[in-house]
Amino acid sequence: MSSVLSCDHLHSGYGAVEVLSDVTLKIRVGDIYALIGKNGAGKTTLLQTILGVLKPMAGSIKVFEDEVAGMPTHRIITSGVACAPQEKAFFNDLTVDENLRLGSLSLSKDEFSSGRDRVIEMFPFIANRSRQRAGTLSGGEQAMVKVARALLPKPKLVLLDEVTEGLQPLTVDRVRHVLMRDHAERNTTILVVEQNVDFVAGFATRYGLMERGDIRAEGSFAEAGAIDRITEHLSI
Repeated sequence: MSSVLSCDHLHSGYGAVEVLSDVTLKIRVGDIYALIGKNGAGKTTLLQTILGVLKPMAGSIKVFEDEVAGMPTHRIITSGVACAPQEKAFFNDLTVDENLRLGSLSLSKDEFSSGRDRVIEMFPFIANRSRQRAGTLSGGEQAMVKVARALLPKPKLVLLDEVTEGLQPLTVDRVRHVLMRDHAERNTTILVVEQNVDFVAGFATRYGLMERGDIRAEGSFAEAGAIDRITEHLSI
């Protein structure tokens, strides 16, 4: 099966400080891959390097078999990649609709309208909040709009960075349901960075355990004892 995302002996960090050390990762078409680790493990650094926010110190990153290491972020995004980041996700003074549009600048007016209708069906509250400033939304509403913005242009690869952090259980369930629906309809490939084991165990297919800038173990959620291994990893 062909890979949507692969990292080969990847090193990256901030300035002269190396955070990622020799990361190798392969995510196949249709995978829902959960990258799990404690704070400081290097998870967000990996996403930022994949997206071109950080330039790798060494190694390879391929998206849809094309080398993207060091490529500008906008070129990676327009190749069919979308991201719901953990922080700094909105222009607070812009409306919800305007923020959605900023995540779909490559779409035509009709394509955006169709995508907007689709994400409103997934998150109905957006219809009544479309003209509200994004900065006035609750934390749960902001998280759902982040996911909606990522899914609106129908990307082939979605990167999610701890989107459930601090959310109420009902909101977590809604986000999981939406991601499962999108995956079922379009066979979307998803890389989800999380510490919420219950969230990812409900829909992810594979996992990687990250520690000190490297993926130390991988496995399938279908394997016996997978949840115990993940829980132990987070408790060490």
